[in-house]
Amino acid sequence: MKILTLFFCLSLTTLANAQFQSYEIGLGYTFTAPIATMKQNINHGNGVTMDFYLTPEKISRFAFGMDINYTVYGYDKSKQEYTFDDGSTARMDIIVDNSFFNLMFGGRYLLTASQETNLKPYVSLKGGYSWFRTNLNIYDPDDNDHCEPIENDLLMKDGTFLFSAGGGIQWDLRKKKSPNRFLFNAGVNLTLGGQVSYMNTDAPSSNHMNHNSSDVNAQFINTQTQVVHEHHVGYVYTSFLEMMDFRAGFIFRR
Repeated sequence: MKILTLFFCLSLTTLANAQFQSYEIGLGYTFTAPIATMKQNINHGNGVTMDFYLTPEKISRFAFGMDINYTVYGYDKSKQEYTFDDGSTARMDIIVDNSFFNLMFGGRYLLTASQETNLKPYVSLKGGYSWFRTNLNIYDPDDNDHCEPIENDLLMKDGTFLFSAGGGIQWDLRKKKSPNRFLFNAGVNLTLGGQVSYMNTDAPSSNHMNHNSSDVNAQFINTQTQVVHEHHVGYVYTSFLEMMDFRAGFIFRR
């Protein structure tokens, strides 16, 4: 984390001293497909991506900035009996979700000049850090919005450094009226990282006996009655971070 913090500070210093031709904000959907050993433990993930890029004044084809991605790859909802402090019981919704959060910094290079065509292919290279988390929440099923859990717990967390290389294409949606301002973006990235431990409620059933996995039952306690509730929340796996992500979204440029 010290290296990532130092890199972030250096990036801010560079931004403060540089002059830029334009900036952009991107929003989109991400489909994550694990590969190699991680594919044995995670089927796929669905997430959202937001990025912020700046284009230097003298290098119009190059942009650099930051990329944020949040993806959920495992989700389990079940009902269990829960004992309240007055001795009454009720069936509660037990929800366990597995997710990761990536924060990356990097650059992107357009392979054609922006004024030449509506379609702009590019390549990109990024590096950063990934946080894996598993959360358990207990909700009242009568609360349709699930606004606030009765209990919640962070069951597991871990992280690793990662880097990503990929490419894609941008399509200028309003080239005639307002060129290079509103674009559709589609891309694919190969992301690799160090060894990380994570849980998954939706792991492939054929892999539950994997020698790198362990069965996990979470215990949560009603603090008033001291009644212990136990719930199976999935399996813990350890592997290197290896995945492909496919993205589609929109870019707003100024």
